[in-house]
Amino acid sequence: MRSSAPLLRVRDLSVTHADAAHPSPQQVSFDVHAGEVVILMGPSGSGKSTLTLALNGLIPQSVEAEMTGTVEVGGRDTRTTPVAQLSTDISMVFQDPDSQLVTGTVLDEVAFALENLLLPASEVLERAEDALRRVGLWHRRSWNPDLLSGGGRQRLAIACALAMRSRVIVLDEPTANLDPQGVDDVYAALAALTTDGRERAIVLVEHNLEAALRFATRVIVLDGEGRMLWDGPAHEVLEEHAAELEELGVWGPRSLNELPCHDGPEAPQAAITVRELVVEKRGATVLSVPALDIVAGSFTAIVGANGAGKTTLLQALGGVVAPPRGTVMIGELDAGRASPRALSSQVGFVFQNPEHQFIAHTVREELAHGLRLQRVGSAEIDARVDEMLDRFGLRYRADEHPFLLSGGEKRRLSVGTALITRPRVVALDEPTFGQDRARAFELLSLLQDLQRSGTTIVVVTHDLDLVAAYATHAVLLDAGALVDAGPTAEVLAGLSNGGSADAEPAASATPAGTLSQKAPLPGHPTHQTWDADTVRVAPSAPYSPATEPTPTDPYAAAPASARFWLHHLNPLAKIAAVLPAMALLVATRDLLTPAVFLVLSYVLVLTGARLTRRATALLLLGMPIGIAVLTVGFGVWVAPGQVAGTGAVLTIGAWTLHAGALVIGLATALRLGAILALALIGGLTTSGPDLVRAAVQQLRVPYRIGYTALAAYRFVPRFGYELSVIRAAHRVRGHGFGGRFGGRGPVARLVRGWGYVVPLLASGIRHAERVALSMDARAFGAHRTRTERHLVPWRTRDTVFVGAVVLASAVVFTATFPWQLP
Repeated sequence: MRSSAPLLRVRDLSVTHADAAHPSPQQVSFDVHAGEVVILMGPSGSGKSTLTLALNGLIPQSVEAEMTGTVEVGGRDTRTTPVAQLSTDISMVFQDPDSQLVTGTVLDEVAFALENLLLPASEVLERAEDALRRVGLWHRRSWNPDLLSGGGRQRLAIACALAMRSRVIVLDEPTANLDPQGVDDVYAALAALTTDGRERAIVLVEHNLEAALRFATRVIVLDGEGRMLWDGPAHEVLEEHAAELEELGVWGPRSLNELPCHDGPEAPQAAITVRELVVEKRGATVLSVPALDIVAGSFTAIVGANGAGKTTLLQALGGVVAPPRGTVMIGELDAGRASPRALSSQVGFVFQNPEHQFIAHTVREELAHGLRLQRVGSAEIDARVDEMLDRFGLRYRADEHPFLLSGGEKRRLSVGTALITRPRVVALDEPTFGQDRARAFELLSLLQDLQRSGTTIVVVTHDLDLVAAYATHAVLLDAGALVDAGPTAEVLAGLSNGGSADAEPAASATPAGTLSQKAPLPGHPTHQTWDADTVRVAPSAPYSPATEPTPTDPYAAAPASARFWLHHLNPLAKIAAVLPAMALLVATRDLLTPAVFLVLSYVLVLTGARLTRRATALLLLGMPIGIAVLTVGFGVWVAPGQVAGTGAVLTIGAWTLHAGALVIGLATALRLGAILALALIGGLTTSGPDLVRAAVQQLRVPYRIGYTALAAYRFVPRFGYELSVIRAAHRVRGHGFGGRFGGRGPVARLVRGWGYVVPLLASGIRHAERVALSMDARAFGAHRTRTERHLVPWRTRDTVFVGAVVLASAVVFTATFPWQLP
């Protein structure tokens, strides 16, 4: 029975962003009661995501926008009630799970919001365990979240919302980046929430209606201007307004059933030939393809679970990941040795994130770049650019910066840059991601027309309906290995008869997760009578301490044994102990003082630190080599007059290298080496979270500052990854390899490096904004302090360590003072 008071009340809500001409959504009103599962639908630009941010106060409190009307959660106005307080009544799960992760372990991630709410540690652990068991992740509680699959990370985000025990959970396209298994896992977890007996409501923005309609009770549809069109029972709205939804350009159930099937002829020759392709990352093999031919003129789809190697294979085929010579041939072109100019003439590549490949300051120049690289005449460039602007509806944005476009417009521009040079092969990574039905149909139809005219299309996609409707051929990967390749019908048939699935354990709501393939498409030549429930994942093994995976997270490494005593000291003690010596070393000028500190540092690290092979090599090989190189380098720059009275070591013409110069150089090098070695005492034995916790607990650093720094620290590896992708994208597009400064010289490298700055900054800023929103939505800053489950106390041994090191430093400086160089 419906309760009288709604959990969520929206009245005449309109939101206008700073750069928008009109509000979207506008004048929206609805109530949500306990027990309801509401799907928000609408074309791109209708304001669905904006609406979700307004429901929990992130608009206007965290995101600057003009808001009129009211939103009430549990009777509280979201405009005036702090977001942190609202988080106890309404939780948010964002589209990108990576933007929601701020800690180093699965358990800490779920506990993060609960600690912000100042709950007792015992209750934090009880709630976190309950939430993780509900989504099937308790047995992976000590893992780094980055080690989970896409579906696993999104289930973790749902667990974070569950632990808050909010009565309203809002999800913004939670399965957009997931493979079928990940979709199935997420919706198994959500379905369990609707049957657990608790009064809660779910509000969901989702394009994948096949999965969402399994338990949705209601649908709200917005038009292109953000106005509410229909609000009613889910199946009733979708059945009664099917034609209007299609005209609106909104994805409906089985929308891809209406797509024209592929009927392109199969060409006898191969457009791309792969032989003995192996791709390694950080010493591990991530992709192994002994042999693969991509048929010329085909529409080939690369499919598989998250982490199967789909994007890696696509990048190898397109020359983004430079393969060994002779392993990937694009016609007669060797992708392993081809120049960017030659490669871009044969392959048009569309990256998953369009911003990675943008290099110009206007949309028009972005489209013209590839043609200029091919030395096309200016008149033809203008004609082709105008044609592409019209084809993708971008003419009115022609003179704007690509980064100012909407998400859908950026995707269309990225496709346009790949198509404009009319390459023989077009490779696209998730081409329909983030597109509404109308734009997706438009893009797919364009690709099919190109394929029928002889262009080879290769796409990575999770959408098996798209594969069945459009692809003439399919390639199936699993865990970096080629499982099957051939005509689409044969590959899908093999998949339904026992193909691979994601190894991620299914949510606990189901005994065995299924690779949630969609129903066959009647009327297509590729129609198969394969059953979605025949492809299964083995149920996860019961948890036991003996089988718990060893955590590989640098934040949450297994506790060090007593032998590695440096790891058990307070991080602040390790800093306080060495800082005086590091400061005094700056002023020394002798050989003995830094040499003694170098030896002492080595003794401490080698006896008290748990070292990796890389760290050991740095100490035993890297440090001596570095000191030797710096000795010579600094010695060369010593003024000859300063050491003229010392013996000559090397004479070249009128220039002489004196022994005194090398002594001075060695003193400087030893000083720098000793300072670095002292820093390594703490650097090799202290984790980022422990340092933050110690600063918050002992130094009373405001926890908002400390944990914001910790979230930024998590972004460092992602920053490096983003840079590598941007560099690869610009290489494929020939940025910095043409014109006056093309080539491999220092000026060319500078030009290319400067081109990486804008997309890298844009990516970093956007990620920081998403993380900040996620933290705000999880009660960050709700109180002046927070619950600290991980205590980093200052013990007697810390005081003893600091005193001993400071005393030893004083003795060394006193004893070596007479040996200071003049």
